[in-house]
Amino acid sequence: MVWLQIGPQRFGPLRAILFDKDGTLSNSEAFLMALAQARLATALEQVPVGLRPRLAGLLQRAYGFSLEQGTPGLDPGGATAVASASHNLISTATCLTQVGLSWSEALAKAQTIHAQPLDDHLPRAQLTPPLPGVPPLLRRAQALGLPCGIVSGDCRQGIEDFLRHWDLLHAVPVFRGSDQAPAKPAAQAALHLCRDLGVEPQHCLLCGDSGQDLAMARAAGVGAVVGYTGGWRRPPRLHGFDTLVADWNTVTLMASP
Repeated sequence: MVWLQIGPQRFGPLRAILFDKDGTLSNSEAFLMALAQARLATALEQVPVGLRPRLAGLLQRAYGFSLEQGTPGLDPGGATAVASASHNLISTATCLTQVGLSWSEALAKAQTIHAQPLDDHLPRAQLTPPLPGVPPLLRRAQALGLPCGIVSGDCRQGIEDFLRHWDLLHAVPVFRGSDQAPAKPAAQAALHLCRDLGVEPQHCLLCGDSGQDLAMARAAGVGAVVGYTGGWRRPPRLHGFDTLVADWNTVTLMASP
């Protein structure tokens, strides 16, 4: 059996660890910021000039743009950071209706906006490196025989691309994406991941950087819930955790004596 220690707190014995990906394992803020900015620019081209100032404000709020100490960033609890691709598309369409477009027209334009090159052709895996401490933590888990899995708002291919590009697929061979039903944030997504790992949820620990990660874990009956806050310029405000961690290098995995 394996235990995980964060400061004075020790969790275990564990049979698996479940992770979110973006903002938890991968440094995704710069990529997601570029993606949101590209979508905003494309959206403004879809409407008359007179509607652009209002639409810009609506989309900036919807996408979660923030300004921290004069530096543009993203709200770690906002739609771009947390929501699935389909939910982000609906968010864009809803903003378009607020400036006078019909729903059918807004949905068609939102599909155009979300089909731009940044969405499909930018090398996301290369631009979202593992956060500090992630590779050694995952390799330590593998060496101890502790299975790890990912449940993410990214699609399954996106998860695999990240793991493969950074040579982590051997350490995290099991994962579920937003294109697999039931998808996150449904508790069933975490339960299916536990099933795929061959473990019961009460014997697992889940690490995530959003409220929906932690709520999903609680609803699924996961034994321990850890909030991660080190993946964003503006640390997420989390509730419902057993403990918080901001640096994976401070986390220790150890085998039972």
